Amino acid sequence: MIPIGRGQRQLILGDNGTGKSSLALDTVINQRGQGTYCVYVLIGQKRSTVINVINTLRYAGALEHTTLVVAEATALPGLNYLAPYAGCAVAEHWLHRGQHTLVVFDDLTTHALTYRELSLLLNRPPGREAYPGDIFHIHARLLERATCLAPAAGGGSLTALPIVETKEGDIASYIPTNLISITDGQIYLDKGMFAAGRLPAIDVTRSVSRIGGKAQHPRLKQEAGRMKLDYLQFLELEAFTRFGTRLEASLERRIKRGKVLRASLEQERSSPVSATFLLAWVIAVNEGLLDNLTAEQIPKFMDRIDAQLRASELDLQHERTLWVSALREWLGTGPTSQEQSHE
Repeated sequence: MIPIGRGQRQLILGDNGTGKSSLALDTVINQRGQGTYCVYVLIGQKRSTVINVINTLRYAGALEHTTLVVAEATALPGLNYLAPYAGCAVAEHWLHRGQHTLVVFDDLTTHALTYRELSLLLNRPPGREAYPGDIFHIHARLLERATCLAPAAGGGSLTALPIVETKEGDIASYIPTNLISITDGQIYLDKGMFAAGRLPAIDVTRSVSRIGGKAQHPRLKQEAGRMKLDYLQFLELEAFTRFGTRLEASLERRIKRGKVLRASLEQERSSPVSATFLLAWVIAVNEGLLDNLTAEQIPKFMDRIDAQLRASELDLQHERTLWVSALREWLGTGPTSQEQSHE
């Protein structure tokens, strides 16, 4: 629902402890075997955090295609300031050799604080929130290195995933506002969803990709657009039920289907899925093949789809009718709820 294309700058933001780094790590892990070189830049992080990142990548087999640039919390401010530029330089080396690269900056809030500290020590005039006037410039200069080269120039790409921390969900503060205006979209992680155990805690209503479906396969674009609309309508209907509003039977069915959809959106950490699985899952949701399930049954059926898909030869190029018939066979379902109501 939030596509990210090569050469894009997609911001990941949210409060502390909402899974921002986990989402970025899953993206790095998902590049395994796809020919994409990754650079993970840790800015001002604790040594325990650095060790956890290394162990996570090693356990997932992602260290082979990943370079880590680390400036620990105990490092000098100058090293914390230079760390993202060093990581970007490493990625650009591969970019100009025609490789596809992904850079994660974890996180630019710490980088901004470091730059503010250095500027105040140099007696530079402070501006808003005591940041120097060129704080926007240094982040724009960094993130605008993300690009997708023409085939004549090698055809490489550099995709950037900057991370920024918010305070109490306030995305209108200085640094988040700056980075939102620089990037091509944002993925917002909600603290309330995280506390409720709905992981990843991505708030679809506040997340957006300005590239849109141009970065998606046409089949995925068609199916995901319909699913996102259904999910947003469900969220609106769910808000009414909190006031004890009595709903019609048709609306009750839509509420139930929305809860199943929300349960199917949940995903375990360090378990990225392929584009083929995404297409199978979205078609199953849009066809109503999961409507009669409870939220607790969803993980088992997702595993069944994954296992059957690995043994089949279906891919993104096959016709939708083949996908629907295969999914009905795998899930053991009959006609959809829409077909039953039509009959």
